[in-house]
Amino acid sequence: MPHRAPNRIESYRWIVEHVAQGGRVLDIGCGDGELLALLAAERQVRGTGIELAEDLVVKAVQRGLSVHHGNVEEGLDHYGDETFDAVVLSLIIQEVGDPRPVLYETFRVGKRVIVVFPNFAHWRARWHLAVRGQAPQTSSLPYMWYESPNRHFFSVADWELFCSQEKWRVIDRGFLAQGRRIGFLPNLRAEVAMYLMESSRVPGSQVPGSGIPGSQISSARNDT
Repeated sequence: MPHRAPNRIESYRWIVEHVAQGGRVLDIGCGDGELLALLAAERQVRGTGIELAEDLVVKAVQRGLSVHHGNVEEGLDHYGDETFDAVVLSLIIQEVGDPRPVLYETFRVGKRVIVVFPNFAHWRARWHLAVRGQAPQTSSLPYMWYESPNRHFFSVADWELFCSQEKWRVIDRGFLAQGRRIGFLPNLRAEVAMYLMESSRVPGSQVPGSGIPGSQISSARNDT
């Protein structure tokens, strides 16, 4: 899902700053390839994208990018362990039906993972719900409730707890409000949160609670 400017511009800058020069990058939910093109231009990365919307895949390919038409929830088992230096999930994880196994797959195929998500605990969202009694609609949550692609509604605090429970190491974090980086009270003030993470799990080991190796998530889920 594309970001809403001006947060989009600043989040892209943050991602560019946290991607290694000349590295291999996988952008999941890459849209029309805008971010991948920027990374190729400014960091000379070798980029690959995955996108579900066929029309956006066409636009990305027209940019000269390598983008595959597919659904990440079907798995990444065609990629080996640590194939990529970084995997980017920008404003997509809240739309995924079952995000936990998807995240474990990204940690398997990528040495580092960048996750960007809208903060559902932003004060404007709280105000909409508490005062108006309506589903939040803000600059970072622009959709009406009946047309929103979002399936999961979580906050900065929820994400921090989730990462701690999964034993994912947060290398760096950033927060945006109206296109500016903020640091104070991000759970209340941030519209968008950005995380750079590593996994402490050994590649190929079992996903906790699943009883199956991480590289077999997609096939096991298709069998159920």
